[in-house]
Amino acid sequence: MKDRRKLGAGTRLVRAARSLPSGDGHPVVPALIQSVAFDYGSAAEQDAVFGNERPGYVYGRYGTPTVAALELALAELDAVEAVTCFVTGMAAIAAFVDACAVSSGGRVVAQEDSYGQTRALFERWTRERGVDIVFVDTTDHAAVERALRAKPTTLLYAEAIANPLLRVNDIAALAALAHGSGARLAVDATFATPILFRPATLGADVVIHSLTKYVNGHGDVMGGAVGGSSEVARAMRDRTILDGGYLPPHEAWLVIRGMRTLALRVARQCESALHVARHLAAHPKISRVRYPGLPDHPQHAVAKRQFGGRFGGVVSFALKEDSREAAFRFLDGLELAASATTIGDLFTEVLYPPISSHRRLPAAERKRLGITDGFLRMSVGIEEPDDIVADVDAALAHV
Repeated sequence: MKDRRKLGAGTRLVRAARSLPSGDGHPVVPALIQSVAFDYGSAAEQDAVFGNERPGYVYGRYGTPTVAALELALAELDAVEAVTCFVTGMAAIAAFVDACAVSSGGRVVAQEDSYGQTRALFERWTRERGVDIVFVDTTDHAAVERALRAKPTTLLYAEAIANPLLRVNDIAALAALAHGSGARLAVDATFATPILFRPATLGADVVIHSLTKYVNGHGDVMGGAVGGSSEVARAMRDRTILDGGYLPPHEAWLVIRGMRTLALRVARQCESALHVARHLAAHPKISRVRYPGLPDHPQHAVAKRQFGGRFGGVVSFALKEDSREAAFRFLDGLELAASATTIGDLFTEVLYPPISSHRRLPAAERKRLGITDGFLRMSVGIEEPDDIVADVDAALAHV
């Protein structure tokens, strides 16, 4: 280009500071590359990148360096070939299940007590698109096998730790059942995180995370991830390009920042959750506690073997006064913990599933599963555990 000093002021301003000055020293924090588009010296080079003949970046929906850095890190964490990031966890679930099963007419066997919005999505597909999706108790392996063998099945979908009932799935057993019937196993490992275990090492074909939760852990980002083979990654990349659900770079940069302390946070949350669970189990105003770390949990042995002695940071429990009114009084009595609809943050949060995550599920079905009117879910934060317990006790005084 001709001497820039001879260009008009408006042109010089528009073209200024498009690259960083060179100099020695490597930043210890990765750069945030916000650019939507990427310039090339020749059209042939750009064509080669668009055609996947060479690596590179061309447009935000096709990939960006900051998001790619996060995807590489997540793939290493989960021991999978590749990861694709999405704008939310639900976007990740929808993209994978649709692309790899539903859109081709494949049948899905899904966990009955999964996250309420996941089940609502699957049920909507059955109504609107005639998709064959059946729901089973995935901890009942005989029931899973019957469902898989009833008809040719493309996908078995399960959660590592169910939201909010905290059933724990034996991933190796489910993988054997799925593969024995010619199906893939997809595992939503959000509640477990890569710190407790890596489902792919136990036979899962696909690992899904809501990055909004523990991986980011600071309550300020939404995101999702699908990890698996390079074949799965190609299908997911096609979805981000055409459906537009790709994670933006600023969100990716924040997730990278957040996940650096994932191991420290999860260790603290697991330790504190066990402390809270033991306290609740002995409390006269609590009728039942669901936490994989307690010996009376139905899958305690599976959790102990699968997760290496840690049991997650979420505790679910039912009030002895098993009513909506009692649950509301408890929530309104909290001062330290937030009455909030997420998990995995630094701070303790309590959710009432009947009005939030499982609101779309009919009351009779909620009750059948064990989500009664006095049932609550607590995501334990990294505050001092005795302070969390004191806050819970103060709220229970209102029940």
